[in-house]
Amino acid sequence: MRTLVLTKYHALSMWNWRSMYLGRLIEPIAYFAFLAPGIAGMSGGPLDGYMAFVLSGMACLLAFRAATNTLADVANDRKWGVFAIYHMQGGGPVGYLVSLMAVSVALFTVQLVTLMLLAVLIGGSGTLTTVTALWLLLGGGLVTAGWVGLGALVGSRLNSYAQRDLLITVTTLPVVLSAPLFYPLESVPGYLQAVAAANPLTYQVAWLRLDGWGPWAALAACAAWVLVCGAVAVTSLRTAEKITREP
Repeated sequence: MRTLVLTKYHALSMWNWRSMYLGRLIEPIAYFAFLAPGIAGMSGGPLDGYMAFVLSGMACLLAFRAATNTLADVANDRKWGVFAIYHMQGGGPVGYLVSLMAVSVALFTVQLVTLMLLAVLIGGSGTLTTVTALWLLLGGGLVTAGWVGLGALVGSRLNSYAQRDLLITVTTLPVVLSAPLFYPLESVPGYLQAVAAANPLTYQVAWLRLDGWGPWAALAACAAWVLVCGAVAVTSLRTAEKITREP
């Protein structure tokens, strides 16, 4: 019951910060509606094939955004006493993390379905099959939940908004741009391939594209990602200071 109440709180928090979340909703749509078709036209390849290629990349981008959103949410909860109050009422780190995952996966689903509709409108009906759509929702949802765990892990150790904002600023663009979300990895210079090899998004987009992975192997990899990130997040939340020292 406490987890459900906290889930409702986190959902209402999104509404309170709706102007910020509106920007986060528009950003991936702009990428997909303007950047992706432009790159497809420049490459000269078929539009439907490239839009299908980018759709899985955008699913990974949305999943990664869940980490930065969660990092900010955990920092806010610790600063304003929400995490402490939940703990004093008998709530545990597992329930807290589940509430974050539930809201983030719901937001991911809404965003991805919107992009799927755009993909069909822009690229045509051959861009997306029902099986592919279901796999992206399932696999992408698991990847999102894992990134939420990682965001909660980092957020539980930060003690100021300045640390949070610096970390988000420094990591977001390198992580997103070095992963093969908009381009095939074999087409880029060697140094970028080396950077991509250290980027989790590189492997996650391969899972969602089933690139070198069978369906069951990719599903197992997504599930393992959730379990590992969730376990380390719960461990960190259990020992984290309930309220930050930031004035």
